[in-house]
Amino acid sequence: MALVDVLIPQMGEGLQEVVIVGFQKKPGDRIKRDELIYSMETDKAVMEVESPYEGILKEWLAKEGEVLPIGAPIARIETEATAPHPATAEPAAVAEAITPAARPAPLPQSDLVIPPRTRAYCRELGLSEAEMATIPAPSGKLMPADVDAYLATRQAAETTAEPSPQPTVGKGYTEQPFSQQQRVFVARMRRSAQLVIPATMKRPVDWGKIRTIVETLRANDFTFRPTEFQTFAYCVAQATKTHPKFRSTLPSDEMVREYAHTHLGIAVARSNGELVTAVVPEADTLSYPDFINAAQERIQAAREGQDQADAATQLLLTYMGAHGILDATPVLVAPAIAALFIGATYEQSGKTLANLGLTFDHRLINGVAGAEFLKTIVETVAQIEELV
Repeated sequence: MALVDVLIPQMGEGLQEVVIVGFQKKPGDRIKRDELIYSMETDKAVMEVESPYEGILKEWLAKEGEVLPIGAPIARIETEATAPHPATAEPAAVAEAITPAARPAPLPQSDLVIPPRTRAYCRELGLSEAEMATIPAPSGKLMPADVDAYLATRQAAETTAEPSPQPTVGKGYTEQPFSQQQRVFVARMRRSAQLVIPATMKRPVDWGKIRTIVETLRANDFTFRPTEFQTFAYCVAQATKTHPKFRSTLPSDEMVREYAHTHLGIAVARSNGELVTAVVPEADTLSYPDFINAAQERIQAAREGQDQADAATQLLLTYMGAHGILDATPVLVAPAIAALFIGATYEQSGKTLANLGLTFDHRLINGVAGAEFLKTIVETVAQIEELV
């Protein structure tokens, strides 16, 4: 038996990196030679890649949506056959043999091995070569999971008053690099610009009942302090129950991943100007008090620097009411399928209104579905007294 690492193949001259779109197999599956196992996107097209080996898929070494350089390992297969040297493997899926006996023992940190795919992942996150070398890796080989654990630990240690990078002073100007958090945000935005086909629609919502119910609750219970926005967010979570497309993501142009419940994202601006996302998991399953408590805890963690967005975050909310902004078009950041803007309140015809702006991914959601979702939100808000 031998373990082989399947590498990202060179599919065209000048191609340097690819985006992993989706996996056709899962760990534990038996794979035949030349069977399609994953798909990837280049700057020219989305293509499916075949396995050069027959055996059992042990693990994927990358994630959907990850950017990998050519030659980086993407999968590990256990095969009975002796694996060919990479130079003799088929171009469609070059691979490298790694036998159990050849596995390195844990290495000192000074001898840390950084695979190409991990190096690319670190660069995307804005980590320098020097910082990569300091990341703990128990196996002696730095993997993306080690990087994630390192960032989570570092992020937890950061305070809201995180110092900004020292600026460089030039003739009539100063310049300074983005913080790591901002680099991650920019990477997500760049990726979204390549994938998403956005469409936007707007309509007002009667905000009066939300204001009334929040004022009543806060007056009757000084320990329970919901805000108007948090109460509205609860209504949005409830509305997703009858709109499964807004509980979905698109792993690729050919596949829809529909979740049983809504993982609701909330855009949070930190004191240093960075934008992070708080996420309320399975928000549609929570009672009103539980939702408010969860949202407040998650928002506070985001303000402290904990970005909670992941591949399961389907819907993003951005609230600008506190800043007096009446109308705006939200930017949709993948993998979310939609983003909802909520503006400041205003008076019209004796009613207190707020404008909603919904941007959605037109690859999955059409205009009628978007309009129906907004209608359900408006109707849910009108019934808020019955929901809380």
